[in-house]
Amino acid sequence: MLTLLALVLGAAVSDASKDPAAQLAQKTLAAELGIAESSIHVQSVAAAEWPDASFGCPRKGMQYAQVITHGHRVALEAGGRVYHVHVSGSEAVVCDSPKKGGERLVGAARLSEQARRDLASRLQVPVEKVKTISLRPHTWPDASLGCPKPDMSYAQMETKGFVIELEAGGKKYRYHSDIERLVPCDR
Repeated sequence: MLTLLALVLGAAVSDASKDPAAQLAQKTLAAELGIAESSIHVQSVAAAEWPDASFGCPRKGMQYAQVITHGHRVALEAGGRVYHVHVSGSEAVVCDSPKKGGERLVGAARLSEQARRDLASRLQVPVEKVKTISLRPHTWPDASLGCPKPDMSYAQMETKGFVIELEAGGKKYRYHSDIERLVPCDR
């Protein structure tokens, strides 16, 4: 019985990206993050049932109809982070909305996607061949973003940004950013 269940679940997971709930979740997350749907990867899709119309993602100060809502929990990966999108019919809600954590997370996903495109262009490979390995916040001691160029001077102020690690063709690459700028960096 468990083997049969594992086979059924395995089949469902392997076709997860073709699931209509997953496709709506990808479209919704792409719109919220401002990135291409193709840069969002489906990790899982599971049937769900919620006790109200919040889709299991209640927002503070909102009231929801107390009706059983059937749908799907979709886990998606974008820019090195996992997002959970709940879907019911033609509606989808990003539960761990980056807007709740501020604009910084939205910027991180955008910068990660921009770094992937830049590296793909430099290597002359399709963007799909470039994967984000990690994306982590970092505070640089100055505006050089940790990648100073010879004979350049930089504003001496703490600069918040990200370290973005990518992989293409078995080789790792690193980009540093602030909230707007992005530079390839070998350090």
